[in-house]
Amino acid sequence: MTTTTPEADSGQEPGRSSFMRVVRTACASPAGRADLRRGLNIVLADLEHPTGESGESRWPLYNHLMAAGYRPPATAAAEIPYLLVAALYATHDAPNPRTAETSAPPAYTPFKPWHNLGWSFATACHRGVMTRDNAAGTLGYLAELDQTTLMREIPAVVGRLRSAQVRIAWPPLLADFLRWPRQPAQVRLDWARSFHNTNSEETPK
Repeated sequence: MTTTTPEADSGQEPGRSSFMRVVRTACASPAGRADLRRGLNIVLADLEHPTGESGESRWPLYNHLMAAGYRPPATAAAEIPYLLVAALYATHDAPNPRTAETSAPPAYTPFKPWHNLGWSFATACHRGVMTRDNAAGTLGYLAELDQTTLMREIPAVVGRLRSAQVRIAWPPLLADFLRWPRQPAQVRLDWARSFHNTNSEETPK
């Protein structure tokens, strides 16, 4: 069985993409998709108890993710960004396995490095989902948060964007969570560049 070690995912596109392949595999069964979706509440509880002692067990998530090739990092706290992204993907983007035989899932579209939250907010502006002032204000608010608060706020932001069919690039989002404690200024700069330099949904200036 091929495994994906999160420690190897620190900023390299193949690693982040590998993790998302594991997540898509875990979501390919009805039980896997359902448990990962329920995992969002587990992760949010664990943000208050990063040792994993929130009273909510991560075991259902492990059952599906590890079977798909996932190996968690050394500590429960370091694992939270991975589980959060997995739960958000399962909630908003994972195809319904029960209809897979009659309805083919959408083809996977690779993301570009600049497809970060700034790009998603720029896309929302282009579609008229958000005003530019509102998008800039929300993105600026997120940019000033610490990592834990950022992850706590992200589910509502992602929900708003996905309800308007604005894409979220999961590998860059995971990478930004992982970079945040060490390089918050660089992540903020990357978001600003993508937000202000994107003149269509797919094309930077």
